[in-house]
Amino acid sequence: MIVLLGDTLTLFRREAIRYRRDRAYWVGQMVFPLAAVGFFGFGLNDVVELPTGTDYVGHLASGILVLVISSGAVGGGFSLIEDRETGFLRALLIAPVAPASIVLAKMAARLAASLLLVAMLLAILATFTALRLPEPAALLGAITAVTAVFVSLGIAIASRLRRLESFRLFAALVTVPLYLFSGIFYPITTLPSPMRWLSYGNPLSYGVDLFRFGLLGIHEIPLATSAVMLALLSVGATVLAVASLNHQRADR
Repeated sequence: MIVLLGDTLTLFRREAIRYRRDRAYWVGQMVFPLAAVGFFGFGLNDVVELPTGTDYVGHLASGILVLVISSGAVGGGFSLIEDRETGFLRALLIAPVAPASIVLAKMAARLAASLLLVAMLLAILATFTALRLPEPAALLGAITAVTAVFVSLGIAIASRLRRLESFRLFAALVTVPLYLFSGIFYPITTLPSPMRWLSYGNPLSYGVDLFRFGLLGIHEIPLATSAVMLALLSVGATVLAVASLNHQRADR
């Protein structure tokens, strides 16, 4: 256990340095949600009436933040392919480093980046939207779960691919439907029945709903259901990511 924690901490520092040095990434992650809320949120605010009682700007802003978190978390797979191309991943898999350390380090670094990003964006968005922080525990739980699930998803996808272009395409094919059926852009209850059930089968829907509860105090899915589903999905996705790296080690 001590060795596992030591390896995880060392790899976490490497991932954190990678995020810190990527200034273009931070600029893009800040500009996109602000632009989306500014153009689409305010553009549709006066023509969209939501059954939840909140305005569309607040609804979209909370959803876009989850989109930013999840899309950034999938990038854990992107960095895994970079590590493979540089030979670093091969060195890790040959060395006595547990795959769990690689997965946990990427999760922890991405979680730290997500928390910082949400804090900065929330400080800005709170000045012209209804976003506040009525339920900080729900917000923290949603960020942690969404990050864990999507980092694991990115690792699982990247472990089967060899090229960055292939990863981008396949990741988009998997994640875009999840975004569209998650309540990011519109409430789940407004969807036709077949699409609504697809949304309930979408793991991201529970993260979005819990995240929105943390910022706006409203939710469409029972909170206990969201919390249990996210906990199970986080554990299951982490196990899948570790198993994918174990498979890569077995192929060496």
